[in-house]
Amino acid sequence: MVLVEEKNDTFRWDRLTVSTALGFCLLVAALSIGIVLSELREEFGLSGLVAALHGSMFGAGLLVIGLFGVGVVARAGRRRALMVAASGMVSGLGLFCFGPNWPSTLLGAAIAGFGAALVVMIMPGMISDHHGQHRAAAFAAVNGIPGLAGLMFTLGVGAALGLGWSWRPAYFGLTLMIAIPLAVIAWPVVPPESEPPSGAVLAQFGRREVTMPWLAIVAGVLTEFPIGVWSATYLKEVGGGSSGLASAAAGAFGLMMFVSRLVLPRILRRAGSWTLSASFAGLGISALAFCLLPGFWPRVLALFMIGFTAGPLYPLTVDRLYVRAGHSVDSNTLGALCALASGVAIVTGPVIVGVLADAIDLRWAILIVPLFAAVGAVSQRPRVSIATP
Repeated sequence: MVLVEEKNDTFRWDRLTVSTALGFCLLVAALSIGIVLSELREEFGLSGLVAALHGSMFGAGLLVIGLFGVGVVARAGRRRALMVAASGMVSGLGLFCFGPNWPSTLLGAAIAGFGAALVVMIMPGMISDHHGQHRAAAFAAVNGIPGLAGLMFTLGVGAALGLGWSWRPAYFGLTLMIAIPLAVIAWPVVPPESEPPSGAVLAQFGRREVTMPWLAIVAGVLTEFPIGVWSATYLKEVGGGSSGLASAAAGAFGLMMFVSRLVLPRILRRAGSWTLSASFAGLGISALAFCLLPGFWPRVLALFMIGFTAGPLYPLTVDRLYVRAGHSVDSNTLGALCALASGVAIVTGPVIVGVLADAIDLRWAILIVPLFAAVGAVSQRPRVSIATP
């Protein structure tokens, strides 16, 4: 396992970096629909599977964008593609928030999900090209700030529900609070363009330096994402919280992800090559507590720990892919590989929980997360070379 720890782990915040962070915050808006899934279930009588499909639309977009997006971005350029992505997220969330039935909310989730997928494909390569040797610190920082956006959504929507208001205007209003500053700040920015594509995305899987770190990204997202989608619903239906309180308390997940990514350089200095495996193990133990502890507030405390231990997974696994394969694969193709990995995990993870919720009850369905985490902890432990005398 390769972990990058630069001697100088600082990087500069400039207009492009701020725009990138805001772009990820808008992505959080597209991914926060889990906090209102319980409301949709009640309003439209949704099964666990249909509810989970709303959360998995982002993953479906990632699969399509991961397979076919490189050529589109190469022809359109990063700037134009990101404008389309941002517009898709805002318009899709508008339809999700104000659609009169579940097919329209599902379509809105799909449009927003495809826009978010395009962001996931483009942003890592753009960060890598722009920040160079400070890539690891930049990954952690711009992926950490959106945790505050997630907290803003959970608290804002939770407050609206607690006051007896509709979640819909609150959700879309918070989306616009991110989209408008993003448009103002990002409009003059000209992002660096990447090298020509290295070839078909699927053709990259013939090499170990691509396949193994790619599987690590799948494992990380498969472990963390179902919790992000289902935590608010779980706290309400299993933990016994009200709609407003459950939605607000679900912000513990995003808040602690932000904190752990903020201090990730310190964690790396202390845990070294064990950081990734320890994060998987800690997340699994915390998810087990989330399932088994009685009452509402003990589960919220477990959710705090889930968020903190999940924080390092995505930036470290993505950075390792860029370190191992970056010498032979262009940044746009690497971004497509990241999108494809996330898509595989996001399409399957929340849906598995939804299917299990229909079959055996939501409380026990979440036990699939500690199982995924155990696989990640074992597979990502550092390999120790034993010298032969």
